[in-house]
Amino acid sequence: VERERDLALSAQARASVELIDAALLRLDAGTYGICVHSGQPIPVERLEAIPWAIERVEFKTGSFRN
Repeated sequence: VERERDLALSAQARASVELIDAALLRLDAGTYGICVHSGQPIPVERLEAIPWAIERVEFKTGSFRN
């Protein structure tokens, strides 16, 4: 049970690092903070809460699609 928990935590940590690395690449590319679906800016409050966010809340929740 402990090994399974450790593996799950390790996978979560790897996923978090990948999301952060992708955000850093977007920062270098000049696309950080831009919604991948709409091309509109992601609100600063969302980026402060989730710095690796790639979409606006309305797209994340599925309430709005192009």
